[in-house]
Amino acid sequence: MMSAKKRRAPRRSVYDKTVDLHGYTIEEAMTKIDALINSGQYKSILVIHGYGQGILKNGLRTHFNNCRLVREYYPGEELNAIGGDGVTIIFM
Repeated sequence: MMSAKKRRAPRRSVYDKTVDLHGYTIEEAMTKIDALINSGQYKSILVIHGYGQGILKNGLRTHFNNCRLVREYYPGEELNAIGGDGVTIIFM
């Protein structure tokens, strides 16, 4: 008699939402992230922006600094997140 394989539940992120913004312009990225922030559905979002030249990363972090709905944000490396400085975690 063969035993049934146990199914593992898919791994869930510790963040409410993950959004990948690779290839977005800063304007497109801000529009996308603002829609998620303003939806009120999430308490935390893992934002994947990559390393590149830092234009998207720096633009988004400046935006988060000025966004009244973002309580705090951290570069991924400060929270030991996979992706290091190529991700930013925001908390509402």
